[in-house]
Amino acid sequence: MSEQDVSMTDEAGEGPRYHAPALEKGLDILEHLGSVQEAQTLGDLGEALGRTRGEIFRMVAVLERRGYIERVAPDRFALSDRLFSLAMNQPRQRALAEAALPEMRRFADETGHSCHLAVASEAQMVVVAHVPSPAHVGFAVRIGHRQPLALTGSGLCLLAFMSPERRERTLRKSPEADGQRAWLGETLGAIRAAGHVLRPSRLAEGITDISVPVRDPATGDVLAALSCPFIRLLDAAERPEDLAARLREAAGRIAVLVENG
Repeated sequence: MSEQDVSMTDEAGEGPRYHAPALEKGLDILEHLGSVQEAQTLGDLGEALGRTRGEIFRMVAVLERRGYIERVAPDRFALSDRLFSLAMNQPRQRALAEAALPEMRRFADETGHSCHLAVASEAQMVVVAHVPSPAHVGFAVRIGHRQPLALTGSGLCLLAFMSPERRERTLRKSPEADGQRAWLGETLGAIRAAGHVLRPSRLAEGITDISVPVRDPATGDVLAALSCPFIRLLDAAERPEDLAARLREAAGRIAVLVENG
């Protein structure tokens, strides 16, 4: 291992203790691909990261071979779901999804509406489980779907029921939240008072976001948001408020199952 591969700080402790330039380059690529909506060319990546096309090429080739990114066009790359799969293999996340799915299927069967479970990942929400509607018409959110926390019902629910310290750390990582602090403060306070999210979607017309927290019984902190994207069907009498109550009941049962392992 050369000095260029790993470097240490001096005894004064200034700056990072170790450097691994190749690893940092790969992580920069993954983080950038995770922050953008569109697939990226080598030129896009080089420009965004301040590196030459040649510097990017070999790292992209290795990440593609290992399955961390995928080629979605001859010259464009996007994240694969490999990182998501690795994260979901953690015992805590796997236990949460396994506890939630039976209750989510019960909700979908009894109401005819889809539902999904989302957790916070840095400044985004990511869907870790979903159950589609058993009806002929419905709206579903796929596993692995990501959005900034402040843009979705699930994300607002997660933010509202985080501890104040965790919420502030999360918001500091969210560029979208910079100009919305006043709106977020008022909105999150109203969500905590109501105990759930029930508001028009900020991403799709005709959808009402309904979301409730799944909370850790030991600490009270939010583990996940259980959500239903509500579409009013003309022949259905159920109201969004009814579905919010059903979601709260399901979330309570999920929390007990997670606690009991």
